Amino acid sequence: MPEETASASTAKSMEEKPCSSTAAADSTVDVSEEAKKLIGTGNRHLVMGDVVSAVSVLQEACAMLAEQYGDTADECGEAFFLCGKALLELARMENTVLGNALEGVPEESSEEGEKPNDSKIESADNLDEEDDDDDDDDEDEDEEGGTKDKESEEEEVGNLQLAWEMLEVAKVIYKRKESKDDQLMAAQIYLKLGEVGAESGNYSQSLEDFNECLTLQLKHLSSHSRLLAETHYQLGTTYSYTAQYSKAIEHFSSSIKVIESRLAMLQVAIDKAEGAETVQEEKTEFEELKQLLPEITEKIEDAKESQRTAATASAAIHQTLGGASTSAFPAENGGPSSSTARQIDVRPADVASSSKSASDISHLVRKKPSKSSSVETSA
Repeated sequence: MPEETASASTAKSMEEKPCSSTAAADSTVDVSEEAKKLIGTGNRHLVMGDVVSAVSVLQEACAMLAEQYGDTADECGEAFFLCGKALLELARMENTVLGNALEGVPEESSEEGEKPNDSKIESADNLDEEDDDDDDDDEDEDEEGGTKDKESEEEEVGNLQLAWEMLEVAKVIYKRKESKDDQLMAAQIYLKLGEVGAESGNYSQSLEDFNECLTLQLKHLSSHSRLLAETHYQLGTTYSYTAQYSKAIEHFSSSIKVIESRLAMLQVAIDKAEGAETVQEEKTEFEELKQLLPEITEKIEDAKESQRTAATASAAIHQTLGGASTSAFPAENGGPSSSTARQIDVRPADVASSSKSASDISHLVRKKPSKSSSVETSA
């Protein structure tokens, strides 16, 4: 009987193994399918402008995929890119709301004789020793509370920092692939990383990322791609912020050349298919691009004017100082940014130097944000 029992138990165990394997495979398929649905939903939210919902859904997709496949698995690339993109937009929204909230706030009056009208406190002389003791107790409580608040603030990661970290992981995933589509996706990630740098005021890192993007695009895109025009525009804008006006003019001009080339291509397509309904998309794009040209031309004129002003100011300073060195003053190729963008500490785009490894995204997915919480183009 014990032998029969042991045989039956062994046979049962062998029968259960395939079931367990099948269940694991089904679980993987379920996670993959569910994540794909979440990514599709998040992308739609992003296109429709519902950034808060997009971030919430895409963070959920990232968490599911990272848990199932590993943080830097190929399956996680798209979700991480879209989530980083959405977080960047959310950070921009928050900065805009903060800027609007600060407008019109009156400064505190510093005139002598003005005191707050408080009927409960007629004079500071009326405060007795007991009040002093109470104040000491309150100060101790405030100090303890302040320490806790400071610790919670340090644990809380800003959306701009989260966007950078998500995009960094996505970059690692796509950079190791060699296909054209994957390399172009890596270029788009570099573009968004450049926008994160510009948003935080880290213009040197922003320029590095934009130039990496341009290098990949020049290798894989046609000379009339709108993506090239956008990257040249971003470079021109960022070089203007850093007072490198010659380079800014160069890239703005390159952006115009790409747009003019695409307009010519679209015009040929429209002429060949005149009257056909299928040409409506080309006509719409044609009109959009025509409207961009005056804006970029104005950017070039602004850069030229700033260049002339900077040269005049430099000459005046040199003359005033009697030929003394003016190296301490900003020059065209090294001046500080003229942008009023709020400085936000975002770590440089180097996964190896991050305090948290790019392969660890447990700290990237946090609670869903509350409802209150450049020119996008396509190839």
